[in-house]
Amino acid sequence: MPYRSKHKSMPEVLIELREGDQEFKQAITAHSFRVGQTVAEPDVLNHNLFTLMKGRVQLIREGPNGRRLAVATLGPGSMFGEGALLGATDPTVKALALTDCIVWTMPAPQAQTLALRYPVVNWGLLQTVGQRLAQVENRMEEVAYKRLPERLAGLLLELASGGAAIRGTSHQALADMLGTYRETISAILRGFKDAGLVNLGYRKIELRDVPGLRMAAGAIE
Repeated sequence: MPYRSKHKSMPEVLIELREGDQEFKQAITAHSFRVGQTVAEPDVLNHNLFTLMKGRVQLIREGPNGRRLAVATLGPGSMFGEGALLGATDPTVKALALTDCIVWTMPAPQAQTLALRYPVVNWGLLQTVGQRLAQVENRMEEVAYKRLPERLAGLLLELASGGAAIRGTSHQALADMLGTYRETISAILRGFKDAGLVNLGYRKIELRDVPGLRMAAGAIE
């Protein structure tokens, strides 16, 4: 079936494919997850192709000492579980719901068959891998040149995406993204609150002073 993706998002293209191809439709299982829930443990992640249709997901690597590190933060249209197509596996990475989300799951055999029929599947995965690489490069640059409060201020601005509040993101999730401890993040946030930069609530951070946060992040106004 021909498809046109020039002016359509990845979720829209895949919905179109599902409506026009019965085999594609049967291969997909849709799941809903609440914020904080595990989307896929490592074994499941390594044997299925996932497409994030709505919400945000984090890929988390867990070390032997219990430390957690956010490998990537993914938005709608992202594909993950590259082991389903590439055969590479990682027993330490799992996927967690950063917000309420909807995820499509496709077992590896069907994913491999349909990827040959629809190059957009391979393109979607390649695009996501590229975005993840860019995130890693940005984080490496921040670690090299910025102190943790600057990095946290920049992350808050990024997560807010121009809005006035961040909802559904815990202090632990912020710590995972920055590769540090939850207690450290909580202490810095309290400092931001005392400085009038943010208000803090349960799984909610309200940005009170965006220009001040930009300055705290090292931006030049």
